[in-house]
Amino acid sequence: METIKEFKGLWWLPDAIMNQVSGTLIVKKDKIVLETIGVFGPKSLIEHFAGGNVPQYNVIWGISSDAKEISVFNCYESMSLNTDCPFPVAKYSVQVVAVGKHIKTLKETGNYDIKAYIEELSYWFRPNIIHVSQQDKKITFSTDLEKANQIAVSLDNGCTLELEGEVNITHGKTGMQVEINQMSTLSFACSKPISMNDAKRNVFLFEQFLSFATLTPVHNDRFLLVDKDKEGDPTKNKTIEIYEKKDERSNDPERFWEYLFVYETIKDSFSSIICKWYAEKDVFPIRAHLIDSVGHRGTFCSNDFLVVAQAVEGFYCRFREDGLKLTTILQNLRNEFSDISILELSDDEIKCIRDSRHYFSHLLPPGKKDHVVDGHELYDLNHKLRKLLLCCMLNFVGFTNQDINEIFSKSHNSFLRMISGEKRKVIDDEPVELKGEVLSTTQISEAIPE
Repeated sequence: METIKEFKGLWWLPDAIMNQVSGTLIVKKDKIVLETIGVFGPKSLIEHFAGGNVPQYNVIWGISSDAKEISVFNCYESMSLNTDCPFPVAKYSVQVVAVGKHIKTLKETGNYDIKAYIEELSYWFRPNIIHVSQQDKKITFSTDLEKANQIAVSLDNGCTLELEGEVNITHGKTGMQVEINQMSTLSFACSKPISMNDAKRNVFLFEQFLSFATLTPVHNDRFLLVDKDKEGDPTKNKTIEIYEKKDERSNDPERFWEYLFVYETIKDSFSSIICKWYAEKDVFPIRAHLIDSVGHRGTFCSNDFLVVAQAVEGFYCRFREDGLKLTTILQNLRNEFSDISILELSDDEIKCIRDSRHYFSHLLPPGKKDHVVDGHELYDLNHKLRKLLLCCMLNFVGFTNQDINEIFSKSHNSFLRMISGEKRKVIDDEPVELKGEVLSTTQISEAIPE
């Protein structure tokens, strides 16, 4: 994995500044490691691991070779010691890094605003900054920040969510090349002190919303805190860069035509939608299941089906009526969304969803339920159930059935219109032939349209 950042410097515990050790902080997408020459605790290896516990620290402070204050959080140590060497070497697995300020805890509040860069956001909310015009042999490129798309929405948590276009212009060393990049940014202007945990939650909730809108897992590329206490001092850097471990990007953010909807589709109701998204805390587990279900991982198993089924059940129990059986829930939702054009769920399929849900959830013996399906049939049921879940979530944020139909009609996402019998790749203990390929009843890849 390619190194994103590397910081060489001195490191110490906040309450033991005299015990400093040298080391290097290495930031990669999937791993953050602090390597030090020397340790912060006892020097004896026997003392260090007394009791068999792995040494861990809530926070370690550092100063880099370019004079940046650094805080690393939730650090777990491993150490090696050569008895012929006068010093040990330690490695610390790190969860979160803040570059630009010494912060005691993730809950410590400060006078911060928030800024995040998410690649998918630029395609979902177009920046509209670069303009090109041609007249005869005259071609004009211009950037107009005054015409950049921007919107601000006041949230109930005291923050104002802002989406705005930005531009970055770079010149080649010889002056023969000019590169102009436009992008959209996510910002939060906060009226009261917030912690890093608060900032992370604000960004995470928008990542979830964008994952829902794009039907693909979304993570920020850069995440900054803006220290407003330093705004009046030009000698101090007011930005604090935040680094966290992230999953490897598995999707192409430029495939915007595959999004469920873009900003232009919902711009008239965006303010009310995003306010409800942030205000409704009880829907978090349902949203999490939905986001888990939309990832194109390339394979399918019964757990993927269970995630979607549990999300549909959770939605109905939370926002409709609690205590009903799964069959009744599915029948009622089918009736509620009966005029949604892409939905298809028969009485027999509802029985199969019910029995398969119980069979895989409770690890029942074969034959205990009459309508259990597996393999291709379970995959097709999961696909239909996932479309029902999308209707539930669109309804939750405020769309009518007519709005939902319009959203589906404007989206070119292939999974909204996938039908049974499409080509799939499968591997199993008991392979069967279909369309000339070896297919599985256990693990199925994402559908590949003919």
